[in-house]
Amino acid sequence: MRSYIFIVLLAALGFSFQVFAGNEAHENKGAAKQTPAAGSTGKIDANVGLEMIIKGNDEFVKNHAEDYYLNIKNAQHPFLTMVCCSDSRVHTNAFSFDPVDKVFAIRVVGNQFIVGEGSVDYGIHHLNTPILLMFGHVHCGAVKAAMSDYRKESTFIISELDHLHIPLLLDDHNEDFESRWLKNVERNVDYQVELALHAYRDEVQKGKLTIIGAVDDFINAYGKGVGRIVITNVNGTKDVEAIKKHSVYSKISKELKSLSVGRVSDK
Repeated sequence: MRSYIFIVLLAALGFSFQVFAGNEAHENKGAAKQTPAAGSTGKIDANVGLEMIIKGNDEFVKNHAEDYYLNIKNAQHPFLTMVCCSDSRVHTNAFSFDPVDKVFAIRVVGNQFIVGEGSVDYGIHHLNTPILLMFGHVHCGAVKAAMSDYRKESTFIISELDHLHIPLLLDDHNEDFESRWLKNVERNVDYQVELALHAYRDEVQKGKLTIIGAVDDFINAYGKGVGRIVITNVNGTKDVEAIKKHSVYSKISKELKSLSVGRVSDK
């Protein structure tokens, strides 16, 4: 069952890449360019933002009949508990499937387990999801802040950033900032996996849970395609080839293994 669910997740990641590649191919043939995801044209005022929310929800209601909610009126049935950064650039639509009733999401600054531990516990012990995803992303602002002096931030922000110092201890400061930043994002994901392994070691050892570390790469830092979700850690295993040979990858194609697994840090 775990392998099947992981295949669904990996297939979705692969589909996301194929869609991107297809769009790029069409653009090269002179077709209209894809609309940018970000609203980079300027600040959106509150009244405009609320209008977007209400109109967007109205469109959602029109496109989803009552039957859509038939199996979720009284209970939820996610297969994935996800600890994700609060960053607005990172969302479950990168999986290319409808996340409703599939993803139990905990969003915290720097995708930190310790900050959202109670919610994660609910996903593992009450919802019994077979996958726990520690989901980081490139150009993470929390990691960047933790790499510098953030003493002038608010007390609340400081209290959350303080937890990031442990994974960043591995930063040797010998590379350019961009390279260090990416490696520290990955190290943070590793650390969150490590913390989760301590909390749910029994579930992992019994084969009831797989803890996965991944990075949302929307700048193509790993060279696997813009928007690729790159898996960097499975149950504490960091070696790329070992991850590909992990039992949870047993039914994944060679092509998707190559596209979905990667690392930049050896620590």
